[in-house]
Amino acid sequence: MKSIFAALLQIAAISSASLTVRAQTVSPNDDGRLRWDQFLPRADVNSINLGEVLLPNSRPTADRRAWNAKGRRIPREMPSFRELEMVPIEAEDVIDEYYMQKLFERYDGNTQSILNRLQLDLPGTSLRLAASVYRRVEVDTFSALTTGIVTVRNPQDATKTYTASYGFDAARYETAPTAWNDGGVNAYNLFTEWLSRSVDLIGGVEGVVLRQPTYNAIRADAPTLLNGERRSRQEMEEDISQETGQPFRFEIMENTVEIFDDGGVTKTITKVFPLEKILAIPPGRVIGSTPFAPVYRAQDIVRTAPQAGIDVNGVTVYHIEENDGKSLTTQAQANAIPSPDENKVAVIDAGVVVFSAGSRPDWGTPGPSAKRALRETAVAVQRLLGAEAGKVARAVTL
Repeated sequence: MKSIFAALLQIAAISSASLTVRAQTVSPNDDGRLRWDQFLPRADVNSINLGEVLLPNSRPTADRRAWNAKGRRIPREMPSFRELEMVPIEAEDVIDEYYMQKLFERYDGNTQSILNRLQLDLPGTSLRLAASVYRRVEVDTFSALTTGIVTVRNPQDATKTYTASYGFDAARYETAPTAWNDGGVNAYNLFTEWLSRSVDLIGGVEGVVLRQPTYNAIRADAPTLLNGERRSRQEMEEDISQETGQPFRFEIMENTVEIFDDGGVTKTITKVFPLEKILAIPPGRVIGSTPFAPVYRAQDIVRTAPQAGIDVNGVTVYHIEENDGKSLTTQAQANAIPSPDENKVAVIDAGVVVFSAGSRPDWGTPGPSAKRALRETAVAVQRLLGAEAGKVARAVTL
């Protein structure tokens, strides 16, 4: 079996260089289904260690003075500093001994036929792995923007996790005292009041990102037309635009990814954007950047294939023979981390949480639906009351 892998790795079309070049053709936004690069576009850096100078978000105003007198002294404000260190994002595919045994049986031990099959499989594998790397960037982006936290989990043991906080000022993250879909409050009025505060906080708002149930709560409480009908989304946007003096739009985000539940193969379809959050979009849409640092193994690939045009800061694909030659692992790695600009972040937790049968049709059916329901509820409790990052109290460990 080792000889087959050795022969396989000699084929130029599936070398690490060739597969890396192919992987780097993958759309970073999954042809429009991912949105991280709209708000935190890629920015290449030279190191996994990042240091940022955070300028104070103050706007002092000078005074007039009498002739021959001194003017208004503006106190010097010291900037703060933030240091981040990236950990790799990596996905892998394994051609193991069992898979090779099945190929051996299917092709009657014909080595060339087995090589031909593997040669067809690996390019597609590199594309699939690269796309999964960008999905992790997406998930981390909206976690960083809406909570100021990124969660790092051991892919082999989901119980081993830790959270990395950006240390943003709590004023950037409001929490509604009463859920906006509560009949005792007017969601539209609360939304426009928060929008006004956000304009002051980040210097203008051209739109918001939110989930459908939160938008529905806002629209249900919006002023009606003269004939008693509810305003359309476009009419609401025009009203808000007139109040703010700039174009405005609601951007409803219901995009999903599949996140692994544990160290095995079980996955849960998960909405990328948190249900209860609203994120303000500043003028120009950019809220920071996503630094991509070089992958050191990409440098090795470049040395062996200098003409391949490999982007050393991009997704890198490489092979590793393991288990005494019984298996071949193909890995895709990127060194990337979201880096929001705190001065452009404004978020509110509107508290709208809806567990509807329509959005979760599998709940209550035979199989693993009860486990998924418990897990989703646990995540919601953790966000509110988690011992490490609860936004209301830090008292619960799940």
